[in-house]
Amino acid sequence: MTPLPLAIAALTVLLAMLSAVADGALQAIPADATPADPRARALLKRRDSVHRGLVFARRLLQLGAGAALAIPLAIADRALYPSVLIALGAGVVGVMVTESFALALGDVLAERALSSLEPFVAALEALSAPGIALSRWVDRSLLEILPPPPSDRESRDLKLEQFSEVVAAEAEVSGAEEEFLRRILSLRDSEVRDVMVPRIDIIGIAVDTPWSEVVDRVRSSEHSRLPVYGETIDDLLGILYAKDLLAPVVAGREPDGGWNKLIRGAIFIPATKRIDDQLREFRLTRTHISIVIDEFGGTAGLVTIEDVLEEIVGEIRDEYDEAEPEVRTEEGTRWWVPGRLSLDDLSELTGHRFERLEVATVGGLVVEALGRVPKAGDMIDIEGFRFVAEQVRRRAVARVFLERLAPVDTGEHEAGGG
Repeated sequence: MTPLPLAIAALTVLLAMLSAVADGALQAIPADATPADPRARALLKRRDSVHRGLVFARRLLQLGAGAALAIPLAIADRALYPSVLIALGAGVVGVMVTESFALALGDVLAERALSSLEPFVAALEALSAPGIALSRWVDRSLLEILPPPPSDRESRDLKLEQFSEVVAAEAEVSGAEEEFLRRILSLRDSEVRDVMVPRIDIIGIAVDTPWSEVVDRVRSSEHSRLPVYGETIDDLLGILYAKDLLAPVVAGREPDGGWNKLIRGAIFIPATKRIDDQLREFRLTRTHISIVIDEFGGTAGLVTIEDVLEEIVGEIRDEYDEAEPEVRTEEGTRWWVPGRLSLDDLSELTGHRFERLEVATVGGLVVEALGRVPKAGDMIDIEGFRFVAEQVRRRAVARVFLERLAPVDTGEHEAGGG
């Protein structure tokens, strides 16, 4: 038995194992992390390309190891069943060593492994470049050749409507609960642009801002994460986390090397990304903020996990928000209510039955009646009541004032409807 095939198999297994360790370390580091080692930072900036290269190279090395092992194991000279059992056993051992064990090791070592293996990773990435380019070309070609799937939006909308109706029919579901259900089911049909903080409202910090002004800006903004930009907001460099300032502020001095060392990497996403996909990405990457870019690569806005959650549960208040009564009544003819108040609760409050098939909240009623998203101060009369949109946040009616215009007629009101 010649030792050359065994040596080749051992070498390819070792290289495949190192590739898996590097890949595990790459995936273990959060997307918004800023490693101290510049070599690791360079790999993280092209995370997707590096991951593709490592996977492609690892598969080739595993195939090479299997081919090399087939010679000393004399699989071709054995009967069918023994050869199959030997091949399966060798395959299981190889996968455990070059995949499961190695990936777990990389996940534990994380930045240390990635920094140490940077030259090896760069070499594998370069060697795999032709294969990756070919696979991407094949992907694009298939997308052009194969017909696009038929649109099933109407079918999906119908199923969601039927599902919500079944839930409402089978249980005692209030209007607010039904609206909550609708919001969850409609997440996949909403895009990030619908909930993002627009560019004009972004509070950021210029990279050349003095340390004392940086601390003041973070304190006054009352935000835990602020984008850092170069000359303009389109030149976003990363995110500054308020918690990273705690130690320097307590110490009473600027961090060694300048506060710019505290800037973490930013995640950039298109404005057309679906909200449910973004929520899933927040969970997987363990980040809370992403920068939204337009089709030209400029900054369109930013979105946080709070923006996405508010799309489901409504406005989220913290200890710094001014508390105000949810509902305020004056003389039984004037009311101040939140836009998310259900129509059932509004009907009980006013003694008039407001009922709509398409909307379930006061804010939705105002938008439907106006035929557009209102501006603060817009008013409209609905069924003997004057509705005024007092507060509008982004595209949602946050606060509504309404007053009764006609005298109360109990019989008429009881018979009235949408």
